[in-house]
Amino acid sequence: MHRIYSALIDIVAAAIFIVPLLALYGKISLRSLKQTLIYIVFAFYLVAVLSLVGFPSVLSLNLDFTINIIPLVDMISDFVNACLNVLLFVPLGFLLPMLWKKYKAIKNTMLFAMCMTIAIEISQIFTFRTTDINDIITKMVGTLGGYFIAKRITKNFTQYPELNAENKDLYIICGTVMLIMFLLQPFTASLLWELIL
Repeated sequence: MHRIYSALIDIVAAAIFIVPLLALYGKISLRSLKQTLIYIVFAFYLVAVLSLVGFPSVLSLNLDFTINIIPLVDMISDFVNACLNVLLFVPLGFLLPMLWKKYKAIKNTMLFAMCMTIAIEISQIFTFRTTDINDIITKMVGTLGGYFIAKRITKNFTQYPELNAENKDLYIICGTVMLIMFLLQPFTASLLWELIL
């Protein structure tokens, strides 16, 4: 429960920067409130993911080369964590093809998810967390599950309107969120914790 509460604080702390920056980039528009809302929700989802997986920040850099490259080892003993990783990435597999035409192709969705999970796992070298092949596997399974949920509940999946989302918008949102989480969010989050406690 503490991790969820902490992720909510991180979302609020990051929102202070995300919303103005997306507006500055022209990604928030009164002409397309639906797209604006989806972009903000997607950005907040990425903040929650980075918060929950232990993305490093300027305040918490610490080299730790604890790496597990043997797949499926300890996955059963850490079954709860494996299930949480799967659930955490279901929205990614759901949102990508619903927003961006390019990601209606399963290979593109899975390639994006693989790049994202590998980046997250490599970043954990700079935290106290273990870089683990099992985490990559479970996150990919979650993305695949989300993709098939989107395909199943959308009758005309291949013809679903993408809300005019451009491919570059995905990279702008991801890059913005990662920079904010690394450089700015830790300072505002610590201020929010001080106000709450």
